[in-house]
Amino acid sequence: MGTIFNQWSRRLSVGTKLAAALILVAVVSSLVIASLQQWYLDYSTENYLKAHLNSHLKQIMDLVERTQGAHSGPIESLRHMEHDHIPMSHGGYDLLIFGLDQKGEVVAPPIGDKSMMPPPEILRHMASSAWGMINLTGGDDRHLAVAYDRVTNGELILAVVSPGTPLPGMGARDMWPMSLLAVLLVATVVALTALMWGRWFLARPLRRLTQEAETAAQELVFPAALDRRDELGRLSLALVSLTNSAREMVQKAQEEKARFQRLFSQTKDGAFIVDQQGLLEDANQAFVSMFGAQRREEFLGLDSPGMLFDNPEEAQLYLNSLKAQGYVQDFPATLRRLDGSTFEGLITSTWAGQGQARFGLVRDVTQLRNDQMALHESEARYRRLVDNAPDIIYRWSFEQSRFEYISSAVEQITGYSPQRILKDDPPLFKAIHPKCRDRVMAHFRQAFKGLAPSVSEQEFMILDAKGRVRWLREKSILVRDELDKPLALEGIATDITERKLLEEQLKRGQQMVENTLQGLPTAVMVLNREHKVVHWNRAMERLTGFSAGEMVGTSRQWEPFYHNKQPVLADLVLDDLTQEENLEQVLRHNSQGSMKKSTLVDGGLEGESFFPTLKPEGRQLYFLAAPIRDPEGRIVRAVETLVDLSDKRRLEQELRRLSVTDSLTGLHNQRFFYATLSREMQTVQRYGHAFSILMADIDFFKSYNDRFGHLAGDQALVSFSQALQHCVRGVDLACRYGGEEFVVLLPRTAMSDALYVAERLRAEVSQLDFTPKAQAADDEAGAEAVRMTVSVGVATLGPGEDTQGVVRRADNALYAAKQAGRNLVAADLQQGGIKVLDRGSYVLNLEDQG
Repeated sequence: MGTIFNQWSRRLSVGTKLAAALILVAVVSSLVIASLQQWYLDYSTENYLKAHLNSHLKQIMDLVERTQGAHSGPIESLRHMEHDHIPMSHGGYDLLIFGLDQKGEVVAPPIGDKSMMPPPEILRHMASSAWGMINLTGGDDRHLAVAYDRVTNGELILAVVSPGTPLPGMGARDMWPMSLLAVLLVATVVALTALMWGRWFLARPLRRLTQEAETAAQELVFPAALDRRDELGRLSLALVSLTNSAREMVQKAQEEKARFQRLFSQTKDGAFIVDQQGLLEDANQAFVSMFGAQRREEFLGLDSPGMLFDNPEEAQLYLNSLKAQGYVQDFPATLRRLDGSTFEGLITSTWAGQGQARFGLVRDVTQLRNDQMALHESEARYRRLVDNAPDIIYRWSFEQSRFEYISSAVEQITGYSPQRILKDDPPLFKAIHPKCRDRVMAHFRQAFKGLAPSVSEQEFMILDAKGRVRWLREKSILVRDELDKPLALEGIATDITERKLLEEQLKRGQQMVENTLQGLPTAVMVLNREHKVVHWNRAMERLTGFSAGEMVGTSRQWEPFYHNKQPVLADLVLDDLTQEENLEQVLRHNSQGSMKKSTLVDGGLEGESFFPTLKPEGRQLYFLAAPIRDPEGRIVRAVETLVDLSDKRRLEQELRRLSVTDSLTGLHNQRFFYATLSREMQTVQRYGHAFSILMADIDFFKSYNDRFGHLAGDQALVSFSQALQHCVRGVDLACRYGGEEFVVLLPRTAMSDALYVAERLRAEVSQLDFTPKAQAADDEAGAEAVRMTVSVGVATLGPGEDTQGVVRRADNALYAAKQAGRNLVAADLQQGGIKVLDRGSYVLNLEDQG
């Protein structure tokens, strides 16, 4: 068919081709007019629907807000709304009304035709964008229009749904002018076509092309292209391309609109839209909150410059700049809230090109401005502090190999001005003392390579401008970039020259003290503030057996003296425990029972104790600890001296023993007897226990002494003393009273038990051989042994009796035993008088002597 058409086309004259071209123009014109007709109809319908839905939506929102006071909120108000309160028709259109929460869930029963309820994904989209209008197709292929908006506090979203049917009353008679023009054009086309090719040959493709054009204009559906190679085929292809471009443009416009609505409602900045008259048309929630309102309806229709700006001159300058440039960016202004308070803001706005229409953003920068001002003030203070600091503060750039900054203190310390140092005059390495140069430069190279620690500290000497040696202590921080590459060194250098000189003097003085302490014959140790040994002299080494090498630098000062770790006296002084309230607690928890505050040294402690851990057999030591204070009175060290009193105490103990002991017999003497008797009397008075006393005298001892001599007499006294100790208990006290007379104190002993001891002593002495050793060697074998006897007097402490009374009664009983014939035991029974015990009997026979 295309070949035939081409042959016909070649046969036509120029006039005929011109006519054909006019026909094509007429066809295209008809299609354009039809498309405009359809667009006009759709546009009018959409505007009518918008006005219709917005009108109903506003009526329902006003009704909810008016009635929510009678309920707990807008949601409850919507739930209690009656069906008759809501206009359900308008011009023949039915409505569906429902409410959503912020998650897109229906919070109240829908009112109206529930078949028009949008699907869940559309409901969630409505909850996220908060307000707007949506066109969609229902489940029964009906076209629906949805309008929605937030109520006051934003917790409820109201929606109204209406079917998108043609406008009421909009029919063919309303479009008759355009229809008449289209009919005329089509008739012309038909007539010319019939004249040139015949009615049957061209009518069908033109009719098909017209139908496809009308369908594309109404629904933007791709028309089917005519399979022709003439002008009609090319026109068909152009129509397909035009329809495709139109669909893409509509789709992009819808996406941009949705994206704009999301950005507009979700941006953290205040967004606003102003119409051509300069009145506020819309605003997002951030804008509403920023200006102190509850709902955006409070702003709609207000004059934007008059509402936004606190200063009218700033408002006029803003409008002038906007019209001159077409936009303003970050325009600074003082803005006013609804309550009259002001804040600092930045406005970015774009002019729409018509009237005063514009779109813009407002950002509250009040806090940012305050922070910037505080930062500027802080920087100024920091600069003043740095400039007035006594230390050198610097920043060294590795990239530039020079100081980027150095404080003015460098001139006072080194004699070089900051300007000379920044110019590297003299070079850095030349200012460092030759003795320290290699070490400092090595550290610098390590930092440059990124191998140095992030924070480092070192001390070194420099040479100032006059060639004098100065000591610096430098603490630096290695600054790195985001790739961990070293950028710079920032640090502080402090002049420590005076401290170094003092340390040197102190070191010399300390060495002198060390030498002095080493030469002392007294054991000395010194502890520092950390309770570590800093000195342990030779005398201390000899006393304890621990060398200075073992002890210095450690906290083991307790080991030579105790089995378990506990503080020595110097530790207590370091902790300043010499105050009265602390000393009692220290004494209670330490074994140094004799410790007390020193009467010689202020803040010192002294004491004496026996230390069994010191070899060979333990040591009795006197110890004195004293604090060493700095000029401010703080304790920095403690020194403790120890004196070995072992020999002295042993001598004193021996002297005490000799003063209360009989040197011949080894028994305690009369002095010790009376001292012990006084203590025993106190025990009796406190607890009521009785005690007894034995007084014994060797019979005819003077005759024995005259016969055998004084040496033999001394030997006899020793033998008697041994027999006496054998007859008494360990708790009993046997003493030599004088000459051949002895006394025994028997604590907690009644008369009957005392008589038993006395008779036992008498019997044992009578069996002893008192032959002198020299006499025994000279006598022949079988010679008769020399015997001696003893007389014993017994007395028991009576009620209310004192020590002198009981001793006197025992002595009287002894005298009675001698008068009765010696080698006897007699007892003073106080009220019963003195009774003599039969030899060999342990019990008194009171009836025979009565």
